Amino acid sequence: MENLSHISKLRALGYQNKYHYLEEALSRNIGFLTPAEQDRLLNATVAIPGLGGVGGEHLVTLARLGIGRFHLADFDVFEPANLNRQYGAKTSHLGRPKLDVMVEEALNINPYLDIRRFPDGVQKQNLDSFLDGVDVVVDGIDFFNFDIRRMVFNRARTRGIHVVTAGPLGYSAAMLVFAPDRGMGFDDYFDICDEMTTEEKLLSFMIGLAPRATHRQYVDPGRIDLENQRGPSLGAGCTNCASAAAAEVVRILLGQKGIRPAPYYFQYDPYARRFQQGYLLFGNRHPLQQVKRRVIRRGLAKSASRYCPVPPRSPLVDDQGPDLPAAVMDYLLRAAIQAPSGDNCQPWWFRTGKNRMDIVLRPDADRSLFNVNQTASMIACGAALENLLIAASRYGFEGKVSYRPDEESHDCLASVVFRRAEIEEDPLQRFIWERHTNRTRYRQGALSPTLLIELIQSLKAFPSMELKLYHSKEDIRAIASLVYRADQIRVASRDLHEHLMRMIRFTADDVLRERDGFPLQNLEAGWGGEVFLRMTRSWRSMTVFNRLGISRIVPLISYRGILQAPLIGLLKCPDTRPETMLKGGRALERLWLTATRMGLSFQPMTAVTLFWMRWRMNQLEALGGKHERMLQSLWETYHRIFDVAPDSEEGHVMLFRMGVGGRVACRTARKLPEASMLPN
Repeated sequence: MENLSHISKLRALGYQNKYHYLEEALSRNIGFLTPAEQDRLLNATVAIPGLGGVGGEHLVTLARLGIGRFHLADFDVFEPANLNRQYGAKTSHLGRPKLDVMVEEALNINPYLDIRRFPDGVQKQNLDSFLDGVDVVVDGIDFFNFDIRRMVFNRARTRGIHVVTAGPLGYSAAMLVFAPDRGMGFDDYFDICDEMTTEEKLLSFMIGLAPRATHRQYVDPGRIDLENQRGPSLGAGCTNCASAAAAEVVRILLGQKGIRPAPYYFQYDPYARRFQQGYLLFGNRHPLQQVKRRVIRRGLAKSASRYCPVPPRSPLVDDQGPDLPAAVMDYLLRAAIQAPSGDNCQPWWFRTGKNRMDIVLRPDADRSLFNVNQTASMIACGAALENLLIAASRYGFEGKVSYRPDEESHDCLASVVFRRAEIEEDPLQRFIWERHTNRTRYRQGALSPTLLIELIQSLKAFPSMELKLYHSKEDIRAIASLVYRADQIRVASRDLHEHLMRMIRFTADDVLRERDGFPLQNLEAGWGGEVFLRMTRSWRSMTVFNRLGISRIVPLISYRGILQAPLIGLLKCPDTRPETMLKGGRALERLWLTATRMGLSFQPMTAVTLFWMRWRMNQLEALGGKHERMLQSLWETYHRIFDVAPDSEEGHVMLFRMGVGGRVACRTARKLPEASMLPN
């Protein structure tokens, strides 16, 4: 037995028996507990189903409090995702059963503990055995394992056993006590019935656990996914839960006054500096709770970012040899396709070989007037290339890039050969799947100089690139006016309008079938804007709106969005050669990922810069004479604002606005990795 070595050590230190040691070990409890009360705790039995986030904290806290007997159940093993909050989660414990680890931790505190183990977890078959002789159950069951929780609570009530549950909601502890002889039962309080879906049960549990949720002011509801059973959690909340539950366990075991079973509720939140307690009449059947359930269900559905890319689980690779494992190559491909592209057209193919990946242009992916000489597509492929290199750093590989390596195939833009190197993981790697376009309103107020310096430093690997930043009201107003005039041409051009409509995915089926373009909701146009876009899908309809002047609303929205942004930026490159534009795409992706890392929102504003590129390449005739003349009137202002010399050969990679935006309710989809591989 693992406790024998601890007992031997105690005897070597002079502690001859259990009581000799515990008298000293628990001596600081006396004063808050009497010796008689401490002895009663030593003879009490507490059951803890689940030894993860709160369960492990419960066990250690109660062991230090002097509880002498435990029934412990858990079937899981420790994983890296547990490290932020679970007591037993340490690198030395990864892959080990949580039950074994936590028993060791408890016996290391009190080697005389009497522990019954249930390594298969709590199940219907062993539930009565788990509850035999138990005085109190302290809930440590995973939030999403609802049916097991319901079974434990209901069976404990029929057997006359108190249950304490404390949920870590952010930094807070939300606690309920269920007594066998008074108050409400689990199903009555949470308003649970067999006909409910799992998602409905979880929602009921969530709103009943914290009826006046203090954590709502700082939680990101977009990270709560009841359908796929994912949600955020903090270790500080787990620690608070253990403290709150321990106090109730003592109150129950010692028969002290003050036990307030459900429908009483309690929530303490040190971050919000609030304590909420109350009596929830009828539990979740209370009319306000019924309304809240409907509102929160709709709110979570709205907050959940549709088509949000889920980062693939990083493959675990113990091979430190020179060759890139196939699983890592797949991971790199998945990272590459998260790059931005014009209208999310994804203008790339990928071709793999031993320790090599090629990026090949798909010239038919973007036939819009904006993509002059495939410039926009080459920028996108450069961004995909940068993602490849960043992702490879996670596995200790660096990439040597050859631009346009195949003279016979002009569409092969770059080839990357990977080799193992002594390098650290690029800190931008974990933001590849977080980066996205944010078209919401941005908060006003200047960005700190520290953020601006970090943005500039993000481009130090690309010394030929120039980043122009504008934050004065005069400059931003001038840029907004310039973009407004360019957008007027965009909505009046049939080719550009029809291309945009081809790239908007008006239904969820369209999104999942095509996996490119923009979901309608991604444009953040609001209800009225979405109606307008649906009404103007045909050019004939758009012509009517143009004649009536109604279509000017579209550039006006962009104009106002720029005016309230705290920062406008333009990324320049020295020329427009393919290799330079690829490097410009790499620099853009690095800049965008850095902004994402700093919590900043980013929206490209490409119309005016791409019009300018087409003008510099003498290809405006495709727009028609009227629009060509309108654009000619912009360039004097354009050159003055962006400091463009008359004889300059520079290229403009991206004009963008940056700031702190709102939550994006809908992201853009990506084609599956296998669909991005170059066909044989």
